[in-house]
Amino acid sequence: MSAIYSKLAKQAAEHYARTGAYMPVPRMLPQDIGTQKACFVSIVEQPGSRVRGSFGTPLPHCTSLAQEIIENTVEAIVRHNIRMRAIDAVSYGYKVTVLGPIERITNKEHLRPRSFGLYLRTDKNKMALLLPGRIGIDTPEEQIATAIREAGVDSHNEAITMYRFPVTSYGP
Repeated sequence: MSAIYSKLAKQAAEHYARTGAYMPVPRMLPQDIGTQKACFVSIVEQPGSRVRGSFGTPLPHCTSLAQEIIENTVEAIVRHNIRMRAIDAVSYGYKVTVLGPIERITNKEHLRPRSFGLYLRTDKNKMALLLPGRIGIDTPEEQIATAIREAGVDSHNEAITMYRFPVTSYGP
């Protein structure tokens, strides 16, 4: 299955580089890629492993995972100003991280930074999302502090709601 997700992201990047438009969803895909799921797509330099851009959302916005992969691939290119010509698209690796269901948590004991991502929202509509396994984040306290810092949250004056989610990653 991993090859299919990464291959679809690569095809979406190549199509966007050639046409400047979203690729249509291919007809012949496995059934599970037709279900609605959230994902992140990361574009990674090859050789090496430097992430050039990543985009995704905590909840799905498309009717299928395939469409989500296509749209998130293009968003990663556009939002991170990645130079993408058709010839460039083949020199990148494409990592697709599929999010499992988000689950509201009430304290840090529910977090395991290597196993669960953290989605944090405030009553002032600030948010941060951290995928699991991020380098330098080994404890729940570090995961929460990083999310608060990245979202620009004033933890003394804003109410925080936290969610955790598992992921399955495919690609480099």
